[in-house]
Order: sequence, then structure tokens, then C-alpha cells
Amino acid sequence: MVANRLRVALIGCGFQGHHLASALTDSSRCRLDLCCDTDLGRAEALAASLPRPTRVSDDWQAAINDPGIDAVVIATTTHTHLELALATAAAGRHVLLEKPMAATVPDCLAIERAVAEHGVLMMIGYKFRFAPAVAAAKRLVPHPVVVTSHTMYDASQETSGWVNDRALSGGRLTSSLVHSIDLMRDLAGSEIVRVQAEGGNLTIKGLGQPDNAVATVRFANGSIGALLHGSAGCSDLLSTWSFQTIGVGTNATIHDHARRAALHTAGAESESFVDPVVDPFQVGMRPMMEAFADAVARGSVRSARPRDGTLSLAICRAIETAIATGEPQDIQRLT
Repeated sequence: MVANRLRVALIGCGFQGHHLASALTDSSRCRLDLCCDTDLGRAEALAASLPRPTRVSDDWQAAINDPGIDAVVIATTTHTHLELALATAAAGRHVLLEKPMAATVPDCLAIERAVAEHGVLMMIGYKFRFAPAVAAAKRLVPHPVVVTSHTMYDASQETSGWVNDRALSGGRLTSSLVHSIDLMRDLAGSEIVRVQAEGGNLTIKGLGQPDNAVATVRFANGSIGALLHGSAGCSDLLSTWSFQTIGVGTNATIHDHARRAALHTAGAESESFVDPVVDPFQVGMRPMMEAFADAVARGSVRSARPRDGTLSLAICRAIETAIATGEPQDIQRLT
């Protein structure tokens, strides 16, 4: 670290890489020193858009072994995560790994083992955990009895098709469902132990895999949850991402891409929380980077740990199995 700032290499300079680079640039605890992409032109374009000179490379192995780098942010397609994460851990670099953690649960477990073996820290890029609106909801409802998630994309508005390729993304549904599952776990403060689900390929013709699903979940502490997740079109009222956490006499609705929270206590006037961040894709990003730098300085990760990445993917796979079989799935048997 230099002047208490984490020196970071970013691997993957596509859509998500641009948003992560912006958050790193805004962070008071991190310094983006290297942009790396197998497409050198893409790395150069991202570096040119940043406010300070930043090195570029098309060699990710050189990037993770660069002596001037403390940590690596991996923002590549999901099917590359295993190789990159294992190599980065072996190089002794701390890692912030974009979600999904990997394409399969065994791959996630292999990454967990590598991180432990090499004594490095890893955080999974579950940015919504760090959104101020989510923090406000958790303060009001620390022990919910019901948690709901509504996540609906408009597939017709998307310009990149790689998430539809299961070999690259791990699955159309799962590529974003891991976010919803993780935040439901975080809001509930308890693990999901059972899921029931219905769904299928309802929106994108010929996809050959589920793109819409509804599910109910039970948490280990006895609370329950429900989710709607898919690609049939987003609502201006609920936005792409919205969640509700309901306690006894209190409830919070997180909406507007997790920028806002409506907070209600029985017998009192409702309150509103608004995150000043304007770009919805930046919600939670800078706080996540600050938390990552704090974790490295402290020597431990407190939230969005590797096991969170593994469990959230395992639950997504259980939902897919429940859709395929029509049978409830016990999560405890999967991990």
C-alpha cells in the first residue's frame, strides 16, 4: 500500500470494468494503477477516460505478478473466474472477484481452498450489501420475518448477449440471480435452507434454459422469503432491483436500483432514504471498494466473503433443479 491506499490492478475492461474503475477512482482508500484486458484497445480506452495516468496491459499473468500491485479486481466473464482467481491467489494478491464467483459450485469451493491456502483475502462483488439504502433498511428491520426480492430485466434492451451463453456466464438466470439471493441472505441475517420454484424459458426464444423464475425460500431462523426474477421487462414503479424486508411492526422497501428506501414503523410517519449517487450502476460500488481496502488493512473480510459466493451460487442451482424437477430442494445437502 502507498500512503494508505491499496494499489489495484483491474482485469476486465468491459461494461462492469468501467463501473468498477469509476468506483476505484472515487475511492479514498484505493488507487487504480493498472487496467488489463486481452483486448489491449479496450484497456487503453478505459485508461484514457480516467483522471490520472494509468498503466495498461493485455497480459493478465504479468498484471497479477506486478510488484507494484497489492490487489486485483477481476471483472471478466464468469467462465474465466476460476483460472484467474486461482492464479491471483497463488501470486499472493488480494482479490475482489465479480459475481457470480464461478460457473459451478465445485469451482467456487476450489477458489475458497486456494484463498485459504495462500493466505490472501477475497471479497465477492456483491455491491448491494454496501448500498446506504440497504444499510438504512437493516437498521430499521434487523430481524425480518419475511424478505422479498423483485428483479426484472428487459431482455429487449440488452446489447450484449454473452449472459445468454451458459458456458460463458454460468446461466442466464443465475448470472444476476446470485445478487438477489445474496442480498436476501444478508437482509435476513440467516441462511436459506430450502427452496421451491417454478420457471422456464419464457421470454428469450430458443434460449434453452430458464430466464424467468418465481421461488419461495425458508431461512434457518424460521423466517421466509419470496422472489421474482427474470427478463420479461422492468417496471418504472419497482425498477429492475427492489427488495422488501418485513419485521413485526416495521418494514422497509428498497427500490430504484437500491438507491432509495421507504422506511415504515407502525403508528409513525414513513420516512425516505435517498442515496445521492445518480448512476444506478454505481450504487454500493464505492462503499464496497472502501470495505475491501479496510478488509486488507484489517486482515479479515467481514462481508461478501468467498463462502457467500459459494452459497449463493448453490442456492441458484437449487432453484434451477426445483424448476426442472418440480420438487423442493434442501440447500444443506448441496454444500
